[in-house]
Amino acid sequence: MVISTFLCCVACSKDDDVALPTTNNTLQQKVFQEFWDIYDRHYPLFHRKDINWKEIYDVYYTQIDKTTTDQDLLDIFKDIMNNVIKDGHTDVVYNNQQEAVFEPQFNENIQNMVQNNTGSKVNIVASSVNNPYISYGTLKNDTTIGYVNAKNFEPVNENDSEFNNFKSIVDETLVALKNKKGIILDVRTNGGGQGPYAYYLAGRFFANSTTTTLIRQRIKTTTGSGVEALGAWATLEFEGYPDSRVEGGYVAGVFPEDNFIKASGTFQYTSKIALLTSRGTASAAEYFTAAMKTQTHVKTIGNITFGIFAGSDIFTLNNGTGKWKTRVSTHDVEVLYNDSFQSFEGIGISPDQLSFPTSTEVNAGEDTHIDLAVTYIKN
Repeated sequence: MVISTFLCCVACSKDDDVALPTTNNTLQQKVFQEFWDIYDRHYPLFHRKDINWKEIYDVYYTQIDKTTTDQDLLDIFKDIMNNVIKDGHTDVVYNNQQEAVFEPQFNENIQNMVQNNTGSKVNIVASSVNNPYISYGTLKNDTTIGYVNAKNFEPVNENDSEFNNFKSIVDETLVALKNKKGIILDVRTNGGGQGPYAYYLAGRFFANSTTTTLIRQRIKTTTGSGVEALGAWATLEFEGYPDSRVEGGYVAGVFPEDNFIKASGTFQYTSKIALLTSRGTASAAEYFTAAMKTQTHVKTIGNITFGIFAGSDIFTLNNGTGKWKTRVSTHDVEVLYNDSFQSFEGIGISPDQLSFPTSTEVNAGEDTHIDLAVTYIKN
């Protein structure tokens, strides 16, 4: 999934001025009940977030009565998404127009620094400016240091040809920068996309040919909020539970090949890499970050990443005459970190060097993350 701009989370809010019609209380209760049941059966992260889902039902269902409008119900969903679940891979959509979605707070100084200052620090190769995945070049004040902006990992088209196009772009980038003293890799505004895209780019920087188990994943096998509702860590492919409400017809599919990463391409760049991260680094870009942190020649600099790792599925609710949809995280994921598997769901991955620019530095046109990256590469 993709954050299209630094200000936009994994799913951007829709127009809040669209008027919503009033419906009877029976339908509203059915919509909420179906929503609650879906999460009770498939949402695997309650134990990570210390949520008692039955208590949430008791609190919110009692607020729905014969006076409840669709707008009132949407407000309830907004409250749940923003104050209870807090998961950028989940949302509730009404009539394809309005969303209840978690929107985290970005650091304003980092946001302004990236938007306003970073571009003045780099010379980008013209041919790479307009492709949707990667722009590359060198620093203006030191052309011995390469710069790569990995913009996103979301394919324009869902086919092998597009993946081959992405690989060609990556290969062009690495050929151009292979002799640089070091590379600054910027994923501060990368909102994610698909794992194979992230893995291919990361694999170009792997120092050895050993296949690494980067993640492990599991899904719920029954209802409930506790960890006991989840199955074992998956080792076999599972198409998912059949459900006609879900896009694709199955929910919570598991594909263990997604757990592994290895070196990619015809050669690997193993000189120093400074990886810049922020709260805008999300989803597949966090898998990329985790993969890069397994390499000793990589240092991460900036802010903690977003903290969303689960795969998700979209349900169209049977109740509500098809006007309500909900996207649900369906995987509990642990990531290899310091030689052990850990969950960063709702937490994010911390950089090796946490850095927040001051307003004075931002107003002076500085990019302090790039400055720290240069210091690391040169020393």
